[in-house]
Amino acid sequence: MTGSTAAAYDAVRYLLTSPALGERCRPMLVDDGFEWAALLAEAETMSGGQRLLVHVAYDLWEAEGVVGISKLARGLDQTNFDRVVTALRLYRGDDAADSRAALRDAA
Repeated sequence: MTGSTAAAYDAVRYLLTSPALGERCRPMLVDDGFEWAALLAEAETMSGGQRLLVHVAYDLWEAEGVVGISKLARGLDQTNFDRVVTALRLYRGDDAADSRAALRDAA
């Protein structure tokens, strides 16, 4: 995995293993990737906020423009919004420990 791919993987995994999603998504996390067809199908049975988190994770991994920025602002509660911001920091390659500590402090 390249540095940018590793950062994207960390960010996506961080979202998909969140308390809101972890139990349902963990079975579809494989080695160095994700079973997107299964994850997206599972997302269809989730709440709106959970589904949005899965779509953000997919968008970070596939870069297909699935999620509009306004959906992030309106569609997530504060905890999950903060989690997405932390995932974006991870995606950029910012220090993971600092990003996770910031989320913990915000909760």
